[in-house]
Amino acid sequence: MTAKIMNESRLKAAISVSEMCSLLKMSRSQFYAHVRKGTFHPPLKLPNGRPYYNASMVEDNVKTREMGIGVNGQFVIFYERAEPGGSGPTRPTVKPKADYGDLMESLQSLGLTNLTTALVEKAVADCFPKGTTGQDEQHILRTIFRHLKRAGTG
Repeated sequence: MTAKIMNESRLKAAISVSEMCSLLKMSRSQFYAHVRKGTFHPPLKLPNGRPYYNASMVEDNVKTREMGIGVNGQFVIFYERAEPGGSGPTRPTVKPKADYGDLMESLQSLGLTNLTTALVEKAVADCFPKGTTGQDEQHILRTIFRHLKRAGTG
């Protein structure tokens, strides 16, 4: 896994927090809890305030996940998600709540103010009734920005 990640990180000079969480196979909230503990590097910030990770930080964070030794030098044990169809107890299926943190940050950097998660969530539902899966991030940002501007938000 590390070789694949290192090859991918060489292709990109920087990645978003969402991509970092995806590489580490954990939720943003779980990831940020580890950042607060010092297990993973905290993100750097672009001039517009958007958080990102450079290639060496990506490599360090991935090694932390694989080896169980945080960037702070302390041991850490990560819980693996159970595979679907496993032998454990089953829970009712709950649709996960979408995380619009990156989208909200991008919208704010474009000058929209007074954004709430509920407002952005409604705009996404209005503009993309079938969901945003398979949509380009820039297309989503542009569409939501225009929708909110037309609605008089910001």
